[in-house]
Amino acid sequence: MPPPPGGSGGDPEPSDHDLDGKNRRKIRKEKGPRRPATPEDDDPRLDKLVKVLSMALGGSKRKLADLPFVYKHLDYQDVKVWLLACEDYFARNPTYWMKEEDKIIYAIGRMEGKEVAPFALAYRKQMTGELGFQKQEGYEYWHIVKTQVILRFTVSHEAERALRRMELVKYQGDIEKYLLELENLNIQAQVTGITWRYMVEKRLPLEALRRLSNQEYGSDPEWLAAIRTVTKAKQRKLLKSNGASGMNLP
Repeated sequence: MPPPPGGSGGDPEPSDHDLDGKNRRKIRKEKGPRRPATPEDDDPRLDKLVKVLSMALGGSKRKLADLPFVYKHLDYQDVKVWLLACEDYFARNPTYWMKEEDKIIYAIGRMEGKEVAPFALAYRKQMTGELGFQKQEGYEYWHIVKTQVILRFTVSHEAERALRRMELVKYQGDIEKYLLELENLNIQAQVTGITWRYMVEKRLPLEALRRLSNQEYGSDPEWLAAIRTVTKAKQRKLLKSNGASGMNLP
C-alpha cells in the first residue's frame, strides 16, 4: 500500500495555498485588527483635504517668500534695506541657495535703472570673467558684493538733499552769507576738490572770477580767502557807487 502524501507518517505537509493564508493571518495580526470600512473611504473630497493639509503643514519642499524689491537707487530706497531683503529671501530656502555665486547673480539681476545697472553688469563680468573681462578673485563671495554695493550706493538721503540744495544757493552780494550757507550744507554733502570749487565759483560775479583766475591756489583755505578779498572789493565798489560808502562791511 503506498504511503500517504507528504511522508511516512504524521500530518500532511501544508499546501502553498495554506502557507499563504497563514502568512496573511500573521501579517494581519501584527498590524492589528482591521478597521471597518466606512462610506467616507470612497469620498474623493477626503483625498483632496489630505493633500491640502499636507501642503499647509510643510509637505512642499520650497517655502513661499516675498521677493526682494527691485533696487533702482531711488530717493525713497535704502540699499541696506534691499540687501537685508535679499538675505531674508535666501534664508527662507537655504537649500536652493547653496552657492554664493547664485545669490549674487540673482541679487544683481534685481538691480535696474541707469544708476545701478552699469554697476551690476560690470560686477558680473568681473566675477565670472566673461566677455573678455579679467576675473576678480573674491567677487564670487556674498560679503564682497555686499561691501561693494554699500560703498557704491550708501550716499545718504540727507546728503543727496543737501547737494540739491547747494545747487540752488545764489550769490546775492553778501559773500559771507553765501559761503556760510554752502559750507553748512556741505557738512552733509561732503563735496571736495574741484567739484567743491566749481559749486562755489559758478554763482560768483564774472569780474571776481577773472581776478581769481590770475593766480593759482594750492589749498582751499587760501582759495576761499582770495574769494572773500575780491568779492568784498566788488561789494565796496557797488556801495560807493550807490552812495552808501559810509556803511561798514563785516
